[in-house]
Amino acid sequence: MCIPSNFYGDDMIFTQYKTHDETIEILERKLRIAEMKREERNLKLQILKTRLPFCSAVQFNKLIVLLSIITIIFYTAAAILLQKYTLTELSPTLTTCVYAFFGTELISLAGIKIYDAKFTNQDNNDIGC
Repeated sequence: MCIPSNFYGDDMIFTQYKTHDETIEILERKLRIAEMKREERNLKLQILKTRLPFCSAVQFNKLIVLLSIITIIFYTAAAILLQKYTLTELSPTLTTCVYAFFGTELISLAGIKIYDAKFTNQDNNDIGC
């Protein structure tokens, strides 16, 4: 079995010890490099956002609505196909619970949206008086 010579950290023993000031200078240089890299990443991100304006972040409530509708469509399609090919019906309780859960989710998100719209309209009207 061949083990490399620096496997046990032997090269660490023979390195020269640096003074405190040299260590601080090295760390400050690494910090400046890290800050420059961060600025470069931020600039690249800004350029990407200007070139692709349609790639904005999706709001959480819109994502939930989309996933709820997709889930209901897939559940309905699966229930119809299972009933057609196996000649058995899915549990009516399960179907009721699925539609009730996602329906409640959609109604609650719509209520939040309506409430927020009314609240912001009232604030705008109060400011304009």
